[in-house]
Amino acid sequence: MLKQIAFKHHGFTLIELVVVIIILAIMAVVALPKLLDLRQDAHVSTVQGTGGAFSSGIGLANIKWATLGNSGPADNLQIYENAGTQGQLDINEWGYPAQNYPPFEASPRLNNTNDCISVWNTILQDAPSVSTSSDPDVSLYRATYINADQCRYFFNPLATLSIYYNSQNGQVITDSEPNN
Repeated sequence: MLKQIAFKHHGFTLIELVVVIIILAIMAVVALPKLLDLRQDAHVSTVQGTGGAFSSGIGLANIKWATLGNSGPADNLQIYENAGTQGQLDINEWGYPAQNYPPFEASPRLNNTNDCISVWNTILQDAPSVSTSSDPDVSLYRATYINADQCRYFFNPLATLSIYYNSQNGQVITDSEPNN
């Protein structure tokens, strides 16, 4: 009769461990860029959503201005009911939001960063934080006055993303293509 010899295996060999480590390293190298893209995709979605809400708010303010029979500048137009002066906007000669300031102004214009911030905060009630700082710990967006009647709101966590507003025609453009 043949005798069976039993070998006892009590662990992994060094070669087996090295192979497993190499496989795990390759998987990590492949997976890491995908995880980083997920974070960037989340930032893009955030800016697109905020830009869409801002655009809708600008459009609604323009519609309210028009339905009230306005055809030129409107001072302290109540956009949101029961919001007091926080729900009022000064509408420019083209029928689009220019600022939120209670004192009377015959021909309101969007002409500085404070105007950009006031339009943002009024249009987007419970708005994402906005300031003149590019520090994400200070605010989520940085408002800039870029040209006559135009603002750009940069997304501080990824400053290549922004929302552009032109108060001469109500145009809102969301730049949601990050530069790599």
